[in-house]
Amino acid sequence: MNRDIIALVAKLVLLFRNPESYKRFLACRDADAQQLLDLLQDLLDLDSFSAVKPLIFQALMRLSRDSGLHPRCFSLPELHKVGQQVTGGGFGDLWQGLVCGQSVSVKMMRVFKNAHIDAILKEFSREALIWRQLCHPNVLPFFGVYYLENRLCLVSPWMENGNMMDFLTNENPCNTALHSEILDVALGLQYLHAQNVVHGDLKAINILVTPSGTACIADFGLSSIADIMTLRFTHSTSYVQGGTARYQAPELLRGEKRHYGSDVYAFACVCYEILTGMVPFHELPNDMAVILQVIQGKHPSQPVMCRNTATLESLWKLLIDCWEENTDSRPPAPQIVERLAGSSIGATPTLSAAKDWDETFTSKFRRSLQAQPLLPSVNQIEHILFGSGWFIFEVLFVLN
Repeated sequence: MNRDIIALVAKLVLLFRNPESYKRFLACRDADAQQLLDLLQDLLDLDSFSAVKPLIFQALMRLSRDSGLHPRCFSLPELHKVGQQVTGGGFGDLWQGLVCGQSVSVKMMRVFKNAHIDAILKEFSREALIWRQLCHPNVLPFFGVYYLENRLCLVSPWMENGNMMDFLTNENPCNTALHSEILDVALGLQYLHAQNVVHGDLKAINILVTPSGTACIADFGLSSIADIMTLRFTHSTSYVQGGTARYQAPELLRGEKRHYGSDVYAFACVCYEILTGMVPFHELPNDMAVILQVIQGKHPSQPVMCRNTATLESLWKLLIDCWEENTDSRPPAPQIVERLAGSSIGATPTLSAAKDWDETFTSKFRRSLQAQPLLPSVNQIEHILFGSGWFIFEVLFVLN
């Protein structure tokens, strides 16, 4: 079977690299498109093919966008809301829910004017597609999608500890624990950037805390594949160029595109929140005042708690470097992790007796809800490849 799957992936890659074949592939609709999306997602769920997964994922993204469909494994069975709305964001409201007795977080799309519905549905679908591919101890897993009250929902595990600011308020951890939480966030960011994902909206309320006390990055509503132009909405006042103003790098405030360096800038703002318990530029009355300061090259001033010890001075120096005006001068995520774990700061990842989730967490949850094999049957694959007219000629061409 492994040999057959390798042969199938090789044929798909050749088809994707042929402009005419790729164009016809993207023109698939309805049942053909659905089967292809299911196949591509199942291939992405395998541990193999890391070298060509970006190509497969790009094909999945584009076909999903053009067809208006997503892989069927994203769809969950009956979901129930529990209690009151927890919070709201730029495009969605957050509720607690239940799926098959498991407590989950439900991000429900808000109702907008008809003119915006298609664009926002595409944004939510894009978030789901990106999120589904991610698996790391410091990145919140994705369970699937659900339509509730005619509104699209993105479903993930419920984090009882809440976001980072809730956790810090309730637990009041020591400096060593704070440094561990900061390193957790840096490890999650390093992973996202290694996957070519720009988060785009890093802030403490988008950092959740797992049952073991580990920090994990959540809310990918503004994340983007680094080399793909992202949608921008004009109906929200909560964001400036796709992110909350107090966490925006100066180049974003000047209208430039989000990138890895802007995530690094926002990471330093998250560190400031974790260390002080206050938002960046908390002394300024509104976002416009913050924007004026940032454009002038200002950054948050050093708090008292970041003085008087070599460790805290080293940590503050790292934040200063992350806030550099010149984006090329900001340290990349791997260097941030190295400096945090180095002898001058000495941060260690949050320890836990057991992992909160492993590499197969989301797929295990999926299989517990849907009795289906990881890959389609041989008959299904034959139908996908040979059932529509253009594919049979393309595959025969490749075989020859």
